[in-house]
Amino acid sequence: MLQRVRALLERRAHPLPDHYRLPLLVIAAGALTVAMAWALNRAELTIDDLSWEPLAALALVAAPASLLLKAAEFVVAARIAGQRPGPRLAMETAVVSSAANLLPLPGSLLITVKALADGGAGYGGAVAASAVPGAAWLGITGMIGGAALVVEGATAVGLIALVGGGIALVGAGAIFRSTGPNNGRPTLVLAILLVETGWLAVSGFRFALAAAVIGVDLTVTQALALSVAGAITVAIGFFPGGLGVREALIAALSPLIGLDLETGVLLGAVDRLVWLAALALAGVELAVSRRRTSAVSAS
Repeated sequence: MLQRVRALLERRAHPLPDHYRLPLLVIAAGALTVAMAWALNRAELTIDDLSWEPLAALALVAAPASLLLKAAEFVVAARIAGQRPGPRLAMETAVVSSAANLLPLPGSLLITVKALADGGAGYGGAVAASAVPGAAWLGITGMIGGAALVVEGATAVGLIALVGGGIALVGAGAIFRSTGPNNGRPTLVLAILLVETGWLAVSGFRFALAAAVIGVDLTVTQALALSVAGAITVAIGFFPGGLGVREALIAALSPLIGLDLETGVLLGAVDRLVWLAALALAGVELAVSRRRTSAVSAS
């Protein structure tokens, strides 16, 4: 069974054929644009109705926190593979892998696997090491988010998420036992759990801030319940970062937890736009930093 799981992960690490990528990107971006315009019209929102303080917090606090957690996730994956990457490499991998997820392929997995392979891990071992924190995140998000869905009244969907989360955690444990280092396992397991729980907390925080931007009060359980949408889209690697699919799932979950459909669309769109802007700035900073380092080295 473990060999089958690893084979599935290795197949998923291969990109979608080129002739599928551009149409999927255009369709997803177009669908998201139309949905956002419809939601703005239904909600009758204007620029003056937006709250700028939570928008600033979303851009300057929550988005950078997501990148830091992405870097921490790479560090624990590298530790599983027996490597100790420096902070710079971890942050570069976080930025590049997040940007690669905007392409119609499982970009984050591909970039992480390549970085670990460049560090000396075999391809199969790199895939397995990358999969452990990802599966742990799916498990934690599925179980906690599923429980939140049940609390909010979406019992059937919540139970499905709970079961799926449990399966993902079992899978993460099985891969870790066969792949992880022999020394320091308890500490590494704790680090994985802390990083992935932090991912869930920041995801909920981002939803709460996005809701505040459009003048909606979101409870803790509602924010955690919506985080399940992000976990589901991880499995849909051929869409650009879940573009369109994630927002559609957020919109679909919203009426189940007491929110309007258009509110769900706007929440997903606001969070997505701010994240893309923060990622673009991080990419520019990374490029400038690399250029400065190259110039110093040349001197």
